[in-house]
Amino acid sequence: MKKGFTLIELLVVVLIIGILAAVALPQYEKAVMKSRMSGLWPLLKSIKDAQEAYFMANGTYTDNLSDLDISVPKGDKRSNTSVGQEDYNNGTCIDNLSSPTSASGWVIFGGIGSSCSSGAVNGCLFKVWLDNSTKPGEIECTGSHPKCAEVCKTFNFN
Repeated sequence: MKKGFTLIELLVVVLIIGILAAVALPQYEKAVMKSRMSGLWPLLKSIKDAQEAYFMANGTYTDNLSDLDISVPKGDKRSNTSVGQEDYNNGTCIDNLSSPTSASGWVIFGGIGSSCSSGAVNGCLFKVWLDNSTKPGEIECTGSHPKCAEVCKTFNFN
């Protein structure tokens, strides 16, 4: 009597592993995205609080992260502190201050993907509106990545 596996048994095992991988991979991708976004949230909140303190003292917001009373980690890929932009190797980015239109006021961006302030292309983005804007204190979570809507729901901002 020979011991071993038949071809059918091996195919069934490979099929089961393939099904498990197909189910687990999308959930893993979503978990990684949520983890990166969660890591950005405390930094964005700190920048917002520091901006509000700066505004109270100076009557204006600043785009220079060095002017704020916080320490922001330098970007690995791009670091331009004087214009408030930091891009990191893990795919996350922040854009300290932007005024999408002069009428809307000021917002801080942070997310994952490319082009942080323009919507995190193929990513997910937090928009934290400053108190002297048209949406004071609002937090938005948007993005173009297929998993972004699911990730945003977990934060309960919208």
